[in-house]
Amino acid sequence: MTVLLPFVLNAGLNFVLGLLIAYFLGPEEFGRYAIGAAIIVLVNTALLDWIRLSAVRFYSLQARETQPEIRATLDLLIAGVSLSLCALLAAAIAAGIDTRMPAMMLAAAVLAGIGAGLFDYHGAIARARFLDAAYARLIIVKNLLALVLMVGGAWLTRDPTVVLLGGLLSAAFAVISVRRQLADAPLALSAARRDLAWTFAKYALPIVAGNAIYSLIPLLNRSLMAGAHGFAEAGYFSLASDMGLRLFGTLGATLEIVLLRQVIRLDETRGRRAAQKRIASNLVIVLAVALPAAMGFWLALPAFDRLLVPPSFQGRFSAYMAPLLPGFLAITLFLAGLYPAFLIEKRTLVATLAAVVALVVNMAIVMLFAASPVVYALAQTAAFLVVLAVTAVAALRLLPVMPSLRDCGAILLAVILMSLAIWPLQGRLAALPELALQVALGALVYGAVILACDVARWRTLLLLWWAARKGRSR
Repeated sequence: MTVLLPFVLNAGLNFVLGLLIAYFLGPEEFGRYAIGAAIIVLVNTALLDWIRLSAVRFYSLQARETQPEIRATLDLLIAGVSLSLCALLAAAIAAGIDTRMPAMMLAAAVLAGIGAGLFDYHGAIARARFLDAAYARLIIVKNLLALVLMVGGAWLTRDPTVVLLGGLLSAAFAVISVRRQLADAPLALSAARRDLAWTFAKYALPIVAGNAIYSLIPLLNRSLMAGAHGFAEAGYFSLASDMGLRLFGTLGATLEIVLLRQVIRLDETRGRRAAQKRIASNLVIVLAVALPAAMGFWLALPAFDRLLVPPSFQGRFSAYMAPLLPGFLAITLFLAGLYPAFLIEKRTLVATLAAVVALVVNMAIVMLFAASPVVYALAQTAAFLVVLAVTAVAALRLLPVMPSLRDCGAILLAVILMSLAIWPLQGRLAALPELALQVALGALVYGAVILACDVARWRTLLLLWWAARKGRSR
């Protein structure tokens, strides 16, 4: 599928981007940059992401032809909220409000958050219209420019504000590059409808409230750690947190793109029950991808640390990444596997309540045990595991069938055998051959067990594909 290529590229470039920025900024300045990056995520998630979510749910090829007022309302909302945020930012700076951050850095972070929101919105429009080429262009332009502008800014200036501005420019140019392809018509105020805007808000704001809390947790942890243990320690923690959130966030978003569009299409063509059954079967696919990724990364962490992590972060990166990994796995399973159950039923309050509980758990652990820096990583993981537990119980009650227990058991068996195969390789070789051998051997063992057990009927589908290919070649 064409839409997967930019996501693979996106994951690789985001990994490289974070590591290079950390390399050139160093732990202390990277700690400051990481707080700005967390503000970007919070601004985007809390104030703009509800419009993207509404586009995903309500805008489609059919809606484009029969209900042009949907796109008009969405465009007006995204423009209005963005301009309002710019005005609020200017007023706050002019009033001299003390945010305990340099004014330029705060402005760069907020504007970059707006840019990220516009970028995500246009990505949702491209996906809704199945414009995979435009979507690929959007992703590629943004990531390549970010690599040049953000890493270049870190190298030349060692200033986190310049790096944040580089992120803003890369998102802005990416949106401009596809704006004409994605436009339905010139923005018309008269075509927008207030009742639609209210419908979008009622649908998406409960989800956004939960997501905003999820994004608030890393920001609070980084800020509190910087105050208690210094910006350098916050930088060590933030690099591991950023790398994990980018890797597993991209993994979850990739799975969502592939699987959610099928669920929505089934809901439109074959009814709600068929869509719910697909969600249950998709949970197996998400588990089959996310669980070995998390376990494999943990097993390969020593080699990864020695090979790819900037020297000033080595050792500390692994110390934080290891306790963070279960939380990254949990949030991936929630976003790609459980979230569609609430989305299709428009019952999103559960996710918000789970986020509130997660925030309370995170802050309780931090306040009680904050003497050790690693507690911040454990608190974040505990929060994300709470989200997974609460939403899993609620989502499975909504579905008419359970995910295949046989397939889930086979996935666990495959992960165990994969782990036994690559565990003895830790620390035995130089970093590069060790990491390469771990990835190759782990993939071979895991893939063999999955195919042998015919998880998600992948072996059957592979044999059918092979038979069809042989038939065409005759």
